[in-house]
Amino acid sequence: MAINKRLLTLLTLIIAACAGYADNGINSPYSRYGLGILADQNLGVNRQMGGLGYALNSSSYINLLNPASFAKADTLTMLLETGFSMQNVNFKEGKVQKNAHNASFDYIAMQFRLCPNLGMSIGFLPYSNVGYSFSTITSNNGAESTQAYNGEGGIYQPFVGIGWQPFKNLSVGVLGSYIYGDITHTIVNNFSESTITDNVKKYSVNIKSYKVDFGAQYTAKINQKQSATFGAVYTLGHNIDADMSVIQQNSSPEKIESGLKIPHTLGVGVVYNYNDKWKMGADYTMQKWSGATFTVGDKGIDRSKISVGAEYYPNNIMSRNLLKKMHYRVGAYYAQPYTEVKGTDGCEEYGVSAGFSLPITNNINNRSMLHISGQLVRMEPKSSGLISETYMRLNIGITFNESWFMKLRLR
Repeated sequence: MAINKRLLTLLTLIIAACAGYADNGINSPYSRYGLGILADQNLGVNRQMGGLGYALNSSSYINLLNPASFAKADTLTMLLETGFSMQNVNFKEGKVQKNAHNASFDYIAMQFRLCPNLGMSIGFLPYSNVGYSFSTITSNNGAESTQAYNGEGGIYQPFVGIGWQPFKNLSVGVLGSYIYGDITHTIVNNFSESTITDNVKKYSVNIKSYKVDFGAQYTAKINQKQSATFGAVYTLGHNIDADMSVIQQNSSPEKIESGLKIPHTLGVGVVYNYNDKWKMGADYTMQKWSGATFTVGDKGIDRSKISVGAEYYPNNIMSRNLLKKMHYRVGAYYAQPYTEVKGTDGCEEYGVSAGFSLPITNNINNRSMLHISGQLVRMEPKSSGLISETYMRLNIGITFNESWFMKLRLR
């Protein structure tokens, strides 16, 4: 009964997070294009390692990048992980610079075992985020006009997934997500001439759809101390039948034909493990965004991403020295744009990260972990005359690892 009450409490927290998800922590003019700034399915450990994850699995943390990893869920414990981030972003156009600060709640997820070799994960995280506000001023024959651009909203994905290990070294899994959200773009034209009427145009889109990810992992033993794990993930691509409309000032809403899609996605990765102390690996992702058209008329382009990461773990949990109990991780990634910006390819994205995970110990538990990482991210437009963005981000995640399924013996 106690277990059921705890499960009900967690489900209530997840539902509350879904309902109350408001501040997405985004302040970027490039979120005006496509579906906004894409949010990878990275939790605490993935963020420390540059987004690496297709071949990672563990019973001590959750890895949503490959649902096959859920098969590693521990027999007697349940994992609950939540995370948030704080960031400073520097916008630069020519010699003009501006800084902005924001923070966001990022995700909540839990993982537990259903039966031998079968694990499950449920939770909530964003798919994409939109948030921007900027303006431009033009002059024509002494008359000025100001165009103000504002956007808000995002797409979110509550999910449920299972991972199964049918053979000793092979795991497979599937993750299903409900994709929903509202995005609004507003353009306001103000004129200095009183004889010219101001104009307001509002684009809106409402999305209700689904996403399905399939994953597999295989571990090959090299010798007693060395092994290599290979991972692969495929996301089923499909068109989204979204409600899209545009409203001009003093006119009725006009329906827009939807060209939105969830892209076919293929990801592969490998992780080398030496004696459970050293891990290093690489991932490659391809998303087929070509053929998509978005709210303000921009088009999708195919996107590639490469991630690399490494981990060092002294693996001395009995030591009194905290530094010998911590996991140390570093990583980097490069990603191409998935949309056009003003008719040309958008921003390339570069990122480096470093962080550590340390145990949260008390009298009855030394398995819960605090994940802290720093990221430096650069978004560089391929065309001149556009804004570049540099992010300095602090990520904090907590994985609660509790013995919820352990039976107590009565003396």
